[in-house]
Amino acid sequence: MTYGNEDFVPIILGTNVNTYNVARSLHEAFGVRSLALGRFPLRETAHSRIVDVRTYRDFDSPDVVVRTLLDLAEELPGRRRLLIPNIELYATILLERRAELEGHFLIPLVDAGLARRLMNKSSFAQICADLGVPHPATVVVTPQTPRDATLGADLPFAYPVVVKPADTDTYPRLRFEGKQKVYVVADAAELRSVADRVYEAGYEDDLVVQELIPGDETVMRVANAYSDRSGRMRVLSIGQVALAEWDPRWAGNYNAILTIDDEELAGSIRRLLDGLGYRGPANLDVMYDRRDGTSKILELNLRLGACSFYTMAAGANLARCFVDDLVHERELPELTTRDERLWVNLPYPAALAFIPRSLRARVRAAARHGVWHTLYYRADRSRARLLDVARIDLRHTLDYLRYARTRLNR
Repeated sequence: MTYGNEDFVPIILGTNVNTYNVARSLHEAFGVRSLALGRFPLRETAHSRIVDVRTYRDFDSPDVVVRTLLDLAEELPGRRRLLIPNIELYATILLERRAELEGHFLIPLVDAGLARRLMNKSSFAQICADLGVPHPATVVVTPQTPRDATLGADLPFAYPVVVKPADTDTYPRLRFEGKQKVYVVADAAELRSVADRVYEAGYEDDLVVQELIPGDETVMRVANAYSDRSGRMRVLSIGQVALAEWDPRWAGNYNAILTIDDEELAGSIRRLLDGLGYRGPANLDVMYDRRDGTSKILELNLRLGACSFYTMAAGANLARCFVDDLVHERELPELTTRDERLWVNLPYPAALAFIPRSLRARVRAAARHGVWHTLYYRADRSRARLLDVARIDLRHTLDYLRYARTRLNR
């Protein structure tokens, strides 16, 4: 099997929709086939002509990941091997074991020290404060904080509030009843209950308690950027979330995004990334606070977001930046997308039915320029692949129908 071209081999860690996003973006730019490694075969990358998947039962073990990658380096000699993690687990493993791998692979990640500060939500809040970047008001609960009647009783902002784990590496591995990615709690008693459940499940880091910025999808924004090897942000695309995930287990994921032009938010993101000397891809979650007219950055991930194919709809191929910057060592042209274009992760008619009414006119206008769906790619349309994608679309649509009764009265 041939991967990459005479210059480089793209190796993607993960087998999900984000892997297909990266593989498709590289195929569109360079006509190359990618190799993906992960634990399980998934429909999103199955029966594909542009990405080949290899799975290993213990590929969540750092030792197995490193050993597999070193073997792969021997299998694929003579070209530059570009290693792209697309989930938090693999990014963390590469950061922790970088010394063993960077002689064999190009790894588009920041250094481990900065990564730790950014991945921890409590220290990220402090970074934003130090750089003057708008961020939700935050209180940190540590494992040592007494979980008695005083916890949550004197917050400097009103309930309901958002509660989330600061450590996004170990928390996803925990299993317990009622687990959520993010919690919205109504009062101090519920805050104490959530803290008790999370810590009793074995979590050992901080919990971040933040003011809840009111609103539906219309106040949710997302940004994906790429900063070059000199620490300068070169490419940025900002999206207005048009349809968020309704299933509480997947809160924080998006299924329709409208690219937008937002100069103020673009300036905040540049101030953050350039102020840190950031390098590589960045995925940022943002909320627009109507109370003061400010877009506030909630968190930063060190990889492309799962929905980052929306940037392609507006003309920004972020995966191409990996190659131009690290493989070819070219100067990247500066690009901030401005046109309103539409990306969806389920059929457009279904998405339009569930999108908030206040956004539908803009969504329809953007759709006249085309609708981008990560998994529908003209160059990768075998019968088996189209059947897999149809099943994925049906699953997403049925998920929304399950929650429609309580959510559509908006």
